[in-house]
Amino acid sequence: AALSKAIEQKLERIGALGVKIAEMKSDLGDSVQSLDEDKKFLAELDSQCASKSGVHEEEKKMRAQEIVALADTIKILNDDDALDLFKKTLPGASMSFVQVASTFSAQRKEAMSMLAQVRGHVQVSQGRHRIDIVM
Repeated sequence: AALSKAIEQKLERIGALGVKIAEMKSDLGDSVQSLDEDKKFLAELDSQCASKSGVHEEEKKMRAQEIVALADTIKILNDDDALDLFKKTLPGASMSFVQVASTFSAQRKEAMSMLAQVRGHVQVSQGRHRIDIVM
């Protein structure tokens, strides 16, 4: 009786270990598949990083050129010749700006025509009802 009980316990243990081995094999297969996917993802990231680093270098060069151009422009604008030219282009005391009178009704008519143009291009899903309320 004691030997048959020991045999039963060992058979149960063998069965449990067999299940654990099967689960571990399944986990190993999943891990290998995940590793392959991760390697593919890493390769894609490496290629994207390489292409973006090239773009970044081009942008840095362009930015440096823009800074140089801005510095040159500031230098030109700060020059005395530019100041003289600027003074020549300003209107003298005899010239002045003329203010054009505009009535409220004219402004309202212009605003309504602008709203009508915008309303024609805006769909209901984009919030056309807001324009309708104003009109």
